[in-house]
Amino acid sequence: MQNFQPAKVEQSFFPLGGGLDLMTPPIALAPGKVFDAQNYEPEGSGGYTRIAGYERYDGRTKPSDAGYWLLSANITGTLAVGNTITGLASGATGKILAIVGTTLVLGRVTGAFVTAEALQVAAVTQATSTSASTASGEPDPSNDADYVLLAANDYRNDILVVPGSGPIRGVAIYKDVVYAFRDNVGATAGAMWKATSGGWTQIAFNNEFTFTTGAIAPTVGQVIKGATSGATGVVIAVLLRTGTWAGTGVGSIVYLPVTGTFSSGELVKDNALAVTYLTTSSAGAAITRLPGGRVEYVNDNFTGSTDTLKMYGCDGVNKAFEFDGANYIPIRTGMATDTPLHVIVHRFYLMLSFRGSVQVSGIGAPYSWTVVLGAAEIATGDDVTGFIPQGGNASGAALGIFTKSRTFILYGTSVANFSLVPSASGIGYLRYTLQSTGNNTYGLTARGIQNLAATQNYGDFEFASISYLIQPFILAKRGLEIASTSLRGKDQYRLYFSDGTGVVMGLTGDKPNGLMPLSYGRAVRCMTTQTLSTGVEVTVFGSDDGYVYMDNIGTSFDGAAIEAWIRPAFNHTKSPQVRKRYRRAVFEIKPYGYSKVDISYDLGYANPNVSPPLAVTNNAFFGGGFWDQFTWDQFTWDAKTIADISMSLTGTEKNISFLFYSNRAQDTKHTVHGLTIAYTPQRLER
Repeated sequence: MQNFQPAKVEQSFFPLGGGLDLMTPPIALAPGKVFDAQNYEPEGSGGYTRIAGYERYDGRTKPSDAGYWLLSANITGTLAVGNTITGLASGATGKILAIVGTTLVLGRVTGAFVTAEALQVAAVTQATSTSASTASGEPDPSNDADYVLLAANDYRNDILVVPGSGPIRGVAIYKDVVYAFRDNVGATAGAMWKATSGGWTQIAFNNEFTFTTGAIAPTVGQVIKGATSGATGVVIAVLLRTGTWAGTGVGSIVYLPVTGTFSSGELVKDNALAVTYLTTSSAGAAITRLPGGRVEYVNDNFTGSTDTLKMYGCDGVNKAFEFDGANYIPIRTGMATDTPLHVIVHRFYLMLSFRGSVQVSGIGAPYSWTVVLGAAEIATGDDVTGFIPQGGNASGAALGIFTKSRTFILYGTSVANFSLVPSASGIGYLRYTLQSTGNNTYGLTARGIQNLAATQNYGDFEFASISYLIQPFILAKRGLEIASTSLRGKDQYRLYFSDGTGVVMGLTGDKPNGLMPLSYGRAVRCMTTQTLSTGVEVTVFGSDDGYVYMDNIGTSFDGAAIEAWIRPAFNHTKSPQVRKRYRRAVFEIKPYGYSKVDISYDLGYANPNVSPPLAVTNNAFFGGGFWDQFTWDQFTWDAKTIADISMSLTGTEKNISFLFYSNRAQDTKHTVHGLTIAYTPQRLER
C-alpha cells in the first residue's frame, strides 16, 4: 500500500516598510517595499497608513466636527432633504440630511426632539415624531460613516473662499488664528484676511508717513498733530530705521487717522502743539500691499514679555512687515528695492534676504537697519533660497543660509563675530522646499531630496542623498516644486508640486524610513504647520481656487474620495526560481474607524499566461499596468483594533504581489503592517 504524503505548507511573514522603490530590480526588491503607491504614508514604527484628508477652512465649524442625529417619524405630509424641521412641543430644530424609510437623518440640531410631537416645516405640520432624537445613533457602521459624511458636507457648503482673485498668496498661523493673503478682486492690491467664527474678515491697514530729523520719539497710543495740516492721528508704531533720537532719526510712523491728512515736510507735534517730535518726509497715506508675491513668515519675540510675540513676514513684492494680531506694520530697510523674499529671526536679529544679500537688523530691534545700532549685511554671491536654524554647541545654534548653488553655515553669536562658512560647493537647495524635520534639514536640490546632517564634530556637515530610490518620480517633477512642510507630530517631511502631487518622507528616529507619492488633486500653493497653545499641531494650505484648507483632518479630500493604493513588491520568499502553490494570505491591518479596502493579488510578475482563479473584474481605468489581472476581495473594518484578515489564494507561480486599494470619502484611515503567505513549494522553474 502506497503511503500518501500530504503537501508541505510553509508560511512566510514579512512586515511592510521602506517606501517606494523604483530603482531596485524586481527580483532584488525587499518584500516590504512597494513598487507603486499613492496616498499612503510610511509609519515610523513600520507599515503604511492611508493618509487623512483635508477640508476647506475659514474659521467656522469644521466639516469634520459636524455630527448627525436620528429621529423616527410618521410622515403624513411632504418632507425633503434640506428642509429645516421644528418640534412643536420641544422647540428643537434640525436640518434634514437624509430620509431613510421612517427615519430622519438630521444635522445642525438645536435642542432635543421628543416623542409624539408635531414636526413642522415653515409652521406647517408634515410629520409626527415616534422617538426622541438620538445623536450619532446609527448602529450600522457603514450607515454611520455615510451619515457623518452627509453632516460634514452640509457644513462644508458654508465655508467660503478668501475674497479676492487669483491663488492664495500665503497662509499663516499666529496665536492660534489662521490668516491668509490674496489679491483683491481687480488684482490691483494685496489683502490680508483673518479666519473667524463668521468666516473671513479683512485686516484693516492703518496709515503711515516717513520722517527725518527725528528729535523725540512719540509714544504708542499718543495723539500726534501736524503743525501745518492740523491732521491728527493715534500712534500705532514708531519705526526708527537709521540715526538716533537726537535730531538725526529717520524712519516711519504708523498711525490710526483721526482727522485730516499729514503733509510732507511739516513738523509733527503733540496734540497741544507744545512738543516737536519730527519732520515728515512724505504725506500721510493708507498702508497698501501690491498684488502678487508669495508670503513667508516667522513668529518670534524680541522682548522679555510673553505677550509680545509678533509675526514677521515678506513676499518678494512688498516691504517686510510685522503683525501683532491687529496692526500691520511695514518695515523699511533702506534697500533700493525693498522687497525681501525670505525671513528668519536668529540670535535676536531679524534677517531678510534680497537676492544674494542678507540684511541683518539691529540686535533686538527689527525696525533698525543702521550699522550704528548693530545692523549688518551678509553677502552670499547667489540668490538666497531659504534659512533654516541648525544645531550648535554650548554657545548656541548656527544658521543655515541656502542658495541655488551652494550652502552656507553662519556661525557666531553677534554681528561682531559672525562667520559665514561654505558647507559644500555645488549643492544648492530650491526655494520653498527647505524644512527642519527631526534633527536634520531636508530640501530639494538638482540631485533630488538631500539631507544636511550635523556630525558629532560641531561645524562639520555632510550631505546625504535621500530620494535615489524614487529618482524617476523626482526627475519628472523637476521645476514643479512649490511648497513643503514638516509634520513634527509624525516625524515627516512633505514636498508638494504644482500639478497637485507630492511626496512624503517618514523618519524612524533620525533616519528616513521611506518615501511615498501623494496626489491631492489640487495644487498646494503655500503651506504652514504650527503647534497651537493647546499642543495640537495644525497644518493649513492655500490653493489656486482661493480656498484655504486644513490638512491631515477628516476622511476626504474636501468631500471627494481619497483614491489610495499600495503595491508591495513581488515576493518570491527567498527562492526566486522555485514555483509555489499559493494557498492563503493573512493581512495584519489596523483600522482607525470604519474602512473598506479592496485587496487582490497577482502572480509571476503579472504573467498573462496565469489565469485568475475566479471571474475577473476589469479595472483598467485605474491606469496600472497590472491591475486588470486582479480578482477583488473586499474587507470592512469598524473597530479600532488590529485586524487579521484571511484571504484564500489560488495559483502556482514563482512570486506573488498584492494590491490594497480604496477610493471612498467616508472611510477613516488604516495602517497595513504586514502579511503572512501560506504556500507549498513545487519544482524548480525549468
